[in-house]
Amino acid sequence: MIPRRIELLLSTLLILFLFVPISLSQNDPAGEWHLLYIKIRDRLISKEEAQERLKTLEAILREVYSKTGKSEKDDRLCFPLKGYSFHSIGGKGGSGYQAQGYDFFDGNDHTGHPGHDLFIRDKNQDGLDDMTGKPVGVLSVCSGIVVSINLNWAPSSPIRGGNYIWICEPIKNRYYYYAHLDEIFVRVGQMVSKGDRLGIVGRTGVKAYLRHSPTHLHFVAHQSMDGYPKPINPYIELLRANQE
Repeated sequence: MIPRRIELLLSTLLILFLFVPISLSQNDPAGEWHLLYIKIRDRLISKEEAQERLKTLEAILREVYSKTGKSEKDDRLCFPLKGYSFHSIGGKGGSGYQAQGYDFFDGNDHTGHPGHDLFIRDKNQDGLDDMTGKPVGVLSVCSGIVVSINLNWAPSSPIRGGNYIWICEPIKNRYYYYAHLDEIFVRVGQMVSKGDRLGIVGRTGVKAYLRHSPTHLHFVAHQSMDGYPKPINPYIELLRANQE
């Protein structure tokens, strides 16, 4: 026979075990998004399960942000490279955006190029602006919540984006992805405002660190519907973006 007090303790522990995942989602939705994205990135979860979980987290993020987040009076994006403008966008007329075949839930194995590469002046590839001799800051294009970051990328890593940041804009239900950074100055769960410095441009990532690749920021925008983030072309918005 199990003593009554031990039986009660075991019952309490079982209840806590069953309800902790829900509690974590309510208290730390950004942390939960980060853990979920790692599973998506590394193909450790089915598309159906991931979408359902993402849908739940998006609702919680909107609720959290509505209480503490910042509303923007100016709906324009902030250009994501400090000291640069749309002239840094690669390709002709935004031709670098090629979303065919891309699926968010394919993670690190996705195809296509559903974003824009924003190139900095760095002929010697030291990660510094050739005119200023200083690193180039990466700025948040909007206010939102940092939901995932990747740090300490090394050439042995298979992560294509290198050091990256995902920011959720809950009001519009959008996600913005910044890849190939050197340093990152924000943490998961942090609220950011439009124009905040997120990090600095680097040369991290499977292809971005190679000598034939010019130093750039890879920038992607997603619009999510029912937990399914799909790429949208932010080219026109980048043309109209505020500059800092």
